[in-house]
Amino acid sequence: MRTVFRPFWSYDLPGTEAWLADMAGRGWRLEEWSLLLRRFTFRKGEPALLTYQLAYHSSKHSSMSPYLSAEGWSRRLQQGKWSLYENDRSPSQISAYPSRKDVLRRNRIISYVFTGILVYLLLIALIPLLALGLTYSNDAPIRIQPSPMWAATWTAAALAVLLLVLAIYSLIKLRAANRELLQGHTDMKKPPATPKPAGTTMARMKLGWMYAPDRLEQWLEDKELDGWNLYKVGFGGTLFHFSKGRPRRMKYHADYQVVAGEGYFELHQEAGWSKLYSSPFSLQKWTLWGREAPDSAGHPEQLYSDPFHRLKHARKIALSYSALFLPIMLLYSVNVIAFVDGLVRDGFTSFRVWNTSLLFLCILLFGLLTGRSWLYYRRLKRQ
Repeated sequence: MRTVFRPFWSYDLPGTEAWLADMAGRGWRLEEWSLLLRRFTFRKGEPALLTYQLAYHSSKHSSMSPYLSAEGWSRRLQQGKWSLYENDRSPSQISAYPSRKDVLRRNRIISYVFTGILVYLLLIALIPLLALGLTYSNDAPIRIQPSPMWAATWTAAALAVLLLVLAIYSLIKLRAANRELLQGHTDMKKPPATPKPAGTTMARMKLGWMYAPDRLEQWLEDKELDGWNLYKVGFGGTLFHFSKGRPRRMKYHADYQVVAGEGYFELHQEAGWSKLYSSPFSLQKWTLWGREAPDSAGHPEQLYSDPFHRLKHARKIALSYSALFLPIMLLYSVNVIAFVDGLVRDGFTSFRVWNTSLLFLCILLFGLLTGRSWLYYRRLKRQ
């Protein structure tokens, strides 16, 4: 028997599956696992060429489809919502695999949590650094106040650094794993570079358009009517490149998908839409579609002709950004209250005023972004 501790196995499922297959090839067959303790127990046996697939199901008890059984898959182990499937066929002989949909959804939720932690810790660390820089630039004296709680302060600082490192590591591993899990999807294929057209060109930046995508769509369509034809989107989806040409009646749609299925891109491309931009991130999967408006009556001009679907889509956007920003705003509000209490109790200093003002501006910024997403939902609801 052999027990291996693997703490971050679920952040890199392709790597874990390859590791299990390598262990089986060396004669170590997985006998049992403890997901809570992150331990894998192997038993020595005959070497075997096996293919493994880890799956996460929304329900704790999920039966395997007969189609997967016909493809040679069998469930080796199950614990909670996790299942380990095993196949003795070579990968070239396997045409169907267990679904990755729930795995990708789980990774997205974890990414939301770690992104919120990362943003909060970075901004909290940035505030005292900016304050120190402001103090040094003004040649103001720095006085360190002795405290009997320095042990607790350094312990909290060390835990914050460890949490920051964990958040960065987890986001990197989850993003790399998601890209590999979606490697065969159309949205992961890098489009060919768009050559710069001859003639007059210009570039315009639109920051934060994802909080009000209908404003972006209208802006692009107005540019087309003025003869500025969009030919490329760059710099994280915020820099739009136009070339001077003929006025066109175009339709644009910015679509938000948490996890785009395999047929998502093919479906819209077959309907005549061209993919102009698709974000590489799993946290915010935005795709910008465009096509010239057809003259034939009855042909839908919108990506989603059903108004209820569009309203549901707008609500999903607002809820996603609310779930991301509201916890950060709540934490910052607690800090602001503490800083204001210090101002009232101990008096005004440039350091305290700077910290309070910076936190208040962060709360205002996140609140405005969240409010813009809900205003977008309200506009569609009125329509």
